[in-house]
Amino acid sequence: MRELVLYGHIILGLAIVVLSVFILMEMKKKSSYLKPMAAATAFMSWLAMLPGGILYLTFYPATKTVIKAGPWPWAHSIVMETKEHWALLLPVIATVAAWLVYKDQLKESKKWWVLLIALTVVLAITGRIIKMGAVS
Repeated sequence: MRELVLYGHIILGLAIVVLSVFILMEMKKKSSYLKPMAAATAFMSWLAMLPGGILYLTFYPATKTVIKAGPWPWAHSIVMETKEHWALLLPVIATVAAWLVYKDQLKESKKWWVLLIALTVVLAITGRIIKMGAVS
């Protein structure tokens, strides 16, 4: 169960990055797929909160104990706490970016898509650091 939810969370994160990159590429062409892709990306960013929430509510106490007992206990105190709070920004950023696409403000939305990609990649890296902190 845990692995299934975790992999779903990871796949949604990858999809957010891939779709955001496609959106940036399609902006140059002003493609008709731009608005549906933007909406799908915003939706996926909200949807990614579901497996993240399940992981947090169901498995977090055990995970926290394992990380704090691992070789890098700071991975929880610093990295996990940061990741938890920054992740809450992801759907907001994606929604703003999509909204700007729908308002045909492509130049303004570009910065938001780049921010979304950067934050998603940072969250993935912090997730890996946390995982490494739990392994002895």
